[in-house]
Amino acid sequence: MAALPLAARSAMAEGVAKKQPAEPKIGALLPLSGPDSLLGDECLRGVQLAVDAVNAAGGSGTQDILLVEGDALAPAQVEQVAKSLITGDMVTVMLGTGASILAYPGSAAAELAQIPYIELNAPADGITGRNFKFLVRTTLTTSMQAALALDTISKRFAGRQIGLLFNTGASAGALAAAALAQFQAVKIAPVLSIGYPADVADLHDPVSRMRRAGVQVILHAGGTDDVLVLFQALQDSGWRPSGIIGCGEGYGFRETAFALGGIFDGTYVSGAPNYPPSAAAIAGAYQERFGMAPRSADSLTSYVGARLVLDTLGSVNFDATKLLDALHKTALPAGSLANGWGVAFDKTGQNTGAFATLQQWRSGALVRVS
Repeated sequence: MAALPLAARSAMAEGVAKKQPAEPKIGALLPLSGPDSLLGDECLRGVQLAVDAVNAAGGSGTQDILLVEGDALAPAQVEQVAKSLITGDMVTVMLGTGASILAYPGSAAAELAQIPYIELNAPADGITGRNFKFLVRTTLTTSMQAALALDTISKRFAGRQIGLLFNTGASAGALAAAALAQFQAVKIAPVLSIGYPADVADLHDPVSRMRRAGVQVILHAGGTDDVLVLFQALQDSGWRPSGIIGCGEGYGFRETAFALGGIFDGTYVSGAPNYPPSAAAIAGAYQERFGMAPRSADSLTSYVGARLVLDTLGSVNFDATKLLDALHKTALPAGSLANGWGVAFDKTGQNTGAFATLQQWRSGALVRVS
């Protein structure tokens, strides 16, 4: 049989390519090892559930969506991992990042490559304050968390002496800055404000200082390890303030409550909604796939953001170059997403439809309170 002319072979190859397009590749840049691995893994589980749901519904029409994971182990390595996902794995959209300190370099790498970067979980205000054109954030901000904490203090602890304790890391430090600005705006002056390094191993001295200063309510912004350290110091000192309001990933994990036991009961949490009834089906899918109940709201927060992105991509035929414009045109009222959030992106790329909810640990369960 004679060989086909080059033009005919090219046309045939083009036809095959059209019938069998490459799988849409979505990058997930999260801390899957190292100190933030619990947070990163919980976020990844939410993204995986979103991809599962979209693929079960038909994926991109002809191919399943392929999720490519990148381990954002530490800030110094994030940029290189992001570049590898973009140039090596050829992802067209990046989802991240769990921790705010990792979100800055991750989103910067995507901005340089001009591919959409969707921040699903990291809340530091400054992430969306850099005039990036390829960045949107679906989750809440530290200012939202601080505003709810301040409202809680005003309504539940009016007239009490307030102490602010915070980890100086990217997320907790940003939350403390937002809280201090909001305290100043309403003329509430904390009697004591103490920051400490991200790798702190002992908070006995700050706890003693707060006790001596007459602090009655502690607003604490911290990660998982320093929440444990704080409550150990409180227990050792034999002192418990009348109120503790926690912000940050350390306060949302079931593992934290399990490790601390009864001394954690009564602690308030300002954070993302933690599996309300509207998310029961997602909690069920989580249980089925991972063999346990969700560990924190981080998986749900990541799910709703990833699902919004994937559904929006589907609406533009999985053309990643049209994603950001389509997201910015999306307007959904509160209650539209499974965790109760709405969708409305401002000019910085922030979803103003996200919000914090007040929750409290009771008998090892984190429940929403009004």
